[in-house]
Parts: sequence; C-alpha cells; structure tokens
Amino acid sequence: MNVNIEKIPGSKVVIKVDITSEEFKEYYEEAFTKVLETAEVKGFRKGKVPRSIYLQRFGEGKIYQEAIDNALNKTYFKILDEKNIQALANPEIDIDFEKMDADKSLSYTATVYVYPEIELGDYFGVEVEKESTEVTEEEIQKRIDADLSSKADLELVEEGTLEKGHTAVFDFEGFKDDVPFEGGKAENYTLEIGSGRFIPGFEEQMVGMKPNEEKEIEVTFPEDYHAEELKGQKAIFKVKLHEIKQKVLPEFNDEFVTTLNLENVKTVEEYKDYLRESLATEKKAASDNKFEYDLLQKVCDAAKVEIPELLIDQRKESMLRQEENRAKPYNISFEQLLAYQGMTLDQYKEQITEPARQDVLRELVLNKIIEVEKITLEEEDFQKGYQNLAEMYNQDPETIEQQIPRDRVAYHFLLEKTINLIKEKAIIK
Repeated sequence: MNVNIEKIPGSKVVIKVDITSEEFKEYYEEAFTKVLETAEVKGFRKGKVPRSIYLQRFGEGKIYQEAIDNALNKTYFKILDEKNIQALANPEIDIDFEKMDADKSLSYTATVYVYPEIELGDYFGVEVEKESTEVTEEEIQKRIDADLSSKADLELVEEGTLEKGHTAVFDFEGFKDDVPFEGGKAENYTLEIGSGRFIPGFEEQMVGMKPNEEKEIEVTFPEDYHAEELKGQKAIFKVKLHEIKQKVLPEFNDEFVTTLNLENVKTVEEYKDYLRESLATEKKAASDNKFEYDLLQKVCDAAKVEIPELLIDQRKESMLRQEENRAKPYNISFEQLLAYQGMTLDQYKEQITEPARQDVLRELVLNKIIEVEKITLEEEDFQKGYQNLAEMYNQDPETIEQQIPRDRVAYHFLLEKTINLIKEKAIIK
C-alpha cells in the first residue's frame, strides 16, 4: 500500500492511498466470505450457496461494496493512527473506480479537516491597561439624578414651547413615498424629548412646537434599522402635538431615600455610601472583565493559527441552538423571534460568524498553552471551582458537585486555571 499525505489550506489534509490488486484481493475474499454467510438461494441452505451460483444470481456488486468499505475503514484509520493525524470529522472520500475496473486495485483520496497547527506568541508577561475603579462624585450624582428622575411627577406646561427634557404627548403617522408604512402610526404617544428613543433627527425637529400644532418631520432611517424595507430610506412623519409636560423632581432628602426601600439605608449620607459601594463593585467587575478580554485578545492576536471553517460552523450551530432554546418559552420559533427584530436566519448566522471565530480561536490558543505548560487540575482547583459555582447559584459546594460531576466541569475548570495563570503573570500598565 502506498500513502501520500498533503496539507492544504483551511487546516485540511489530503490522504492519497493506493492499494495494490494483490492487497485488495484479500479484502475481496473477506467480503465474499461474509456475503455468502447470509446469502439465500432456493435449493441451498442459508450460508451454503456456492460461489459460482451466487455470482450467477447476484453478480459482484455487493461483494465489491463490502470489500471497499472494509478496505477504507481499515486503511484510513490505520493511517490516522500511524501518522498521528487528528481528524475533526468524517472525511470526504473519492474513489478511482476507473482504475479499479482496469486492474482490480483500489485507489482513493480522503480529504479531512484536522486539528490546526498553532504557533503561540507571548502569553505570559503581556502588557495590558486596566481601567480605574475609583468612584467619582460626578458618578454618584448622576445615579442620584437618575433615581430622582424615576420618582418624578409629570406636570402640564401651560405656556411656552416644547424643549429638550420636556415630555411630549402627540399623534404621528409615517409615510414613505406618500404611502403609510406598517408600524408607523400612533396616537397620544408619550416621548421625552432628548431621550434618543426615536429616529435620529425626529426629536430635534419637534423642539419649538406648541400644543395643537401640526408639523411634517422629514427623517432618514438608519442603515441598521430593524425593518429591512426602511433601512436607509427617507420618510415623512405627520405630527400633531397635544400636550407638553415637564418633570417635577422630588426633593432630595431623607424622606426621599426611604421611598427607595433599600435595606439599612435611611438617610442621604447612608444612601451616598450605598451608591459609592455599589458603583465600586460595578466598576471593579467591568474593569476585571475588560482586563481579561483585552489580555486574552492580545494573546490570541499574537498566535498564528488557521482556524478550520468546520469548527466555526460547529460553534455557530451551538450558539444557534442556545438561542432556539431561549425562544421556546414564548411558544414561537427562533425564526419568528428574529422576524420581530427585522432579521432573517441567514442574517443572524452572518452576524454571529465573527463572535464564533473569536470563541474558537480563544479555545484553540488556551488548549495549546495547556499543552505547552503541562497545566493540570489539582484537588484545590476542583474545590475552588465548585465554590465559585456555589456562590453563583447560591447553593453549597457539596450540592453543586452532586448535581454537576467532575467529568462535566473539569475542562471548564482547566480553562479557568489557565486564564488565571495568564492574568497573574500579566503586566498592568
């Protein structure tokens, strides 16, 4: 048997195999014996049909098919094992039937995706910036203003015109090429001017209107607008303003603080301390997440690897299955859920291609680091991992371990340990 292996772009290998007629004859004989064991011909007991009678009745088709299947299975997997080829999927097989007809040999080509070769760049001692977690007085005041605004009353503005910060109560109807479009009409709609909830330019053109005034507003829908037929299109909205309202904020005092129903927070000072602590926790989590993302992005960018499209497609399918499961409680298909967002399934798949590629790249690089650094899990790694899961799900670690056995979380814990090692050795600028 002659074997030739060629690497081709896309993390694939082409395995060309030539099995001589003498070698293939052995597979043929094995196949013939196996076929005869189950052959049934009237006048003969099962398994006792003479070869000549079988060939006369049925020909060699089934025998050759059995011989080919046997030869492919034995030689292909033997080659993978001997040449240490890590195949990612079943191969595409191309058999040279003309050659077989000519000399009774078997020549075939197997093209298969393989685990990619990975050349790591720097992964320990990588420099990364980390955002500050300091809480400023401005941030605290912004959160106070938001809470005050959420408790504000709306009072009617008797005189004057519509201004930014006012709330408008109005009717509107949208037209494209003088034809009303679906979803473009509402009555007594409430909108805070300056909130940015409407199409760019719409709210700005309402500024200065008076109650009972009618106006035509011209806008252009954004290119990323959810409704496909309106993306980038010009439209006219006919608007009638009914009322102008403005927010009247409550006084910021201890009485207001009690309305927020926060545990052990009764005074203005206690409320500010609470906000400072909450913001610090939020900013630390955001800073840690961004630090890890930026660090791993640098590590992945430094690596050289050609990602097989197969792995990206598999990750996309996994992401798609997750989203489909999220749609099930609503008793609608995922395609219907996408339609409500103005998106098709093909558009969604295109949208998740890059995130899927990044996920695969990150996992490939981390796996290579695990291999190079010979990282393994110790008992304390399992204890730490289960403790983290217990805190996440608000259960004790023993219960979590009973529900999720070690073999199901070992790989996840190993990746976490590797990421933590990379973070510990990083240089924070």
